[in-house]
Amino acid sequence: MTKPRILVTAASGNTGLPAAAPQPAAAERVGGTPSVQAWFTSGERVGYDPKARAIVAAQGAPLNVFLRREGDLAHAVSFLPGFPDGSFGWAKVLPHLPNAAEMPKLFVEYVGMGDSDKPKDYAYSTSERTDLVEAIWRDFRVQSTTLVAFDFSSLVVLEHLRRRLERSERGEAAGGPEIRGVFIFNGGLFTDGHSHPWYTTPILRRLPRPLTLRVGRSFAMFKMLAGVMWSKSYRVTDGEVRELYNAMDRHDGLFYLARAAGFDADHKAQRDRLDFGRLYKAYRSQFPFLVGGSDEDPFEHRQVDLAQERLGKLGLQIERLPGGHLTTHEQPEALAAMIAKFERGLSNSNDHQALRRAGSL
Repeated sequence: MTKPRILVTAASGNTGLPAAAPQPAAAERVGGTPSVQAWFTSGERVGYDPKARAIVAAQGAPLNVFLRREGDLAHAVSFLPGFPDGSFGWAKVLPHLPNAAEMPKLFVEYVGMGDSDKPKDYAYSTSERTDLVEAIWRDFRVQSTTLVAFDFSSLVVLEHLRRRLERSERGEAAGGPEIRGVFIFNGGLFTDGHSHPWYTTPILRRLPRPLTLRVGRSFAMFKMLAGVMWSKSYRVTDGEVRELYNAMDRHDGLFYLARAAGFDADHKAQRDRLDFGRLYKAYRSQFPFLVGGSDEDPFEHRQVDLAQERLGKLGLQIERLPGGHLTTHEQPEALAAMIAKFERGLSNSNDHQALRRAGSL
């Protein structure tokens, strides 16, 4: 059984489309990670009405949610956040990705995370997170996208794919942009593959609601419990942990740790609808999938093994990287290279198909 570790202490050194956001200067970085302030300053908060499932004018909106965008969103790559770091988890990956002209990007932040509003009386779930992503695609007129999901956003991808099938069966429109490909890393795929240590999400989701408001109040306790997210060889600094803590604590949001911790139970409750194997078989002829995992991820380390066992012979692309759960922190350059290679492969494949249709091949 993995146990919490004490972390190593070290000195911490709705408008028109914007141009690619400049990368934070050195003074805006903490231990090599862009600061929380720099990350959120480079994005925006837009209005969201969860009852209407629609993006609305920010002034007077029921909620405001954070997003960050670069380039032409009509064909952007959609980066969906992990738990518990949210969109800020992509901060170390972004500098290694192609520029906005080559790879337009849309970074989504769910309600309850990062710089989005964090209502305490809210039904946090995979379904409501999917509603938000679909609303953003509609409002920003995203025509095609590659889905890049980390951690629990894998379930948002599965929910969206299932909805497309259900809409098709009812004779309705897909309800989302054309999907070029699906990239999932360290995410839940199969209901029997979750391996969360008992002292993390399993115990958090069982806390009485009054106690959820006090989760994470102590930075020392947060630092100790968060140690399981990194590999033993990664020397995470106090500065890096502090920035993660600050990202989660915006708008008094640390209670989200407990309120959103039931995503694996949510997955299991919908084991038939959100079964990755069934969805992969339904879509594999339409667009490619890549699933990846970190060697020392204590939360979902069984998922890639099951994917290889159950779907490897059907052509599912599977990749692995060293390190712990937070690959976005430990292996940002390698993860960025993998995403860029996957996206370039999709572009080449689409160009090839277009030439075939035109009779040039």
